[in-house]
Amino acid sequence: MAYSTDTRTLQAGDIFVAIPGERFDGHDFVAAALKKGAAGAIVERQVAGVDAGKLQVVQDTTLYLAKMARARVRHCTVVAVTGSVGKTTTKNAIAAILGAGFPVTASQGNLNTLLGLSMTLVNRDIGPDTKLVLEMGASAKGDIAGMCEYFSPDISVVTNIRGVHLDTFGSLEGVQRAKGELVRALTSDGLACLNADDPMSGRLSKWCAGRTVTYGKGSGCDIAPADITVRLPLLGEHVIYVAMAAFAVGRACGISPAAINRALKTLKPEKGRLCRLPGRSGSVLVDDSYNASPDAMESALRVLFGLPARRRIVFMGDMLELGPTAVQQHRRLIKLAISRSDRVFVVGSIGRAAVADLPRSYVQRVKMFDDSAEVVQLLDRIYVPQVGDLVLVKGSQGSRMERISRVLLEENIDPAAVLPRHTPAWLSI
Repeated sequence: MAYSTDTRTLQAGDIFVAIPGERFDGHDFVAAALKKGAAGAIVERQVAGVDAGKLQVVQDTTLYLAKMARARVRHCTVVAVTGSVGKTTTKNAIAAILGAGFPVTASQGNLNTLLGLSMTLVNRDIGPDTKLVLEMGASAKGDIAGMCEYFSPDISVVTNIRGVHLDTFGSLEGVQRAKGELVRALTSDGLACLNADDPMSGRLSKWCAGRTVTYGKGSGCDIAPADITVRLPLLGEHVIYVAMAAFAVGRACGISPAAINRALKTLKPEKGRLCRLPGRSGSVLVDDSYNASPDAMESALRVLFGLPARRRIVFMGDMLELGPTAVQQHRRLIKLAISRSDRVFVVGSIGRAAVADLPRSYVQRVKMFDDSAEVVQLLDRIYVPQVGDLVLVKGSQGSRMERISRVLLEENIDPAAVLPRHTPAWLSI
């Protein structure tokens, strides 16, 4: 029996779960779910006009799902992954490596909240030998601690701690405390895998009640680049950290170095994360539109600069939740983009404010737009792809830069197959 929270993807026989949200209340869609063939609904209150016999009333539908999920996985090994940048790619690499020796269930896409993890786990076949690889995100203090109450980690992986979500957490130390909840949740039998090259992450060892394994390029790390003996099939210098973190988990679970490296050779990028795709008119599209932070934007630009191209084109969307330094950080990265790119398109109000403070010599080399929808509308007038063009598209999720990637993608490729946010739910927004 499957559970669903979305009537657009619900299948006949599913149980519909009504989740109250900021924009929509799932209780408003219970009748539609039952009409579509749902076997029943889990709700927090009775719904007018709906047969009460079809409803199971609980105090909190999200926590009800979490409790069901916890009961299903209580005997499983839980590998939990968090960090400011690289969570999803690291989660995928760990899942690929553990799959060499065990059945694995990994959280899907960016479903890294208590609700997302619970939905994944209640809808999967999970046995006692299954290794769970769960990405845990944080949008508020206590989010990760709350997830750990239901899915207690045996191994906690922290990729890095950077100045993102500063509007929420106030400071880099606030981000550290939020991400550090994953390490604090470990028991004396637990293992923390920490990036020793990232100072804020390395310091989390003081909060670990169990053992710590470090990875990095610096001397004295338990896992080093030399442990990675294959060429990684992902773009970007940062992927060595993904590989080392996954290597650390693999060794902790008894996977041999040879098997780990074989698995690393099979990695594929997640949609919207430095995916090299065929573009229009013989161009190459580097779609990195899933999300953005200053570190990730700089890394993507370095990738662009390092690849062969006739022309380098950048579509840079706003990076959000950076707090009072937002304009300053945008200005630095726009200047970097201009320095080694042929054309730069800045999308969003923060980027526009940053460009306004640039010297005239820089401003003349930038075109600015209010949002990605405006770029799509005007694209044929502002940029015509050519053979040999290398085009980078990147911005925060709220910038919806995948709209631009969609129109730059080679015409015979299905956007839903290769780009993020092309589900019916996202396309309706």
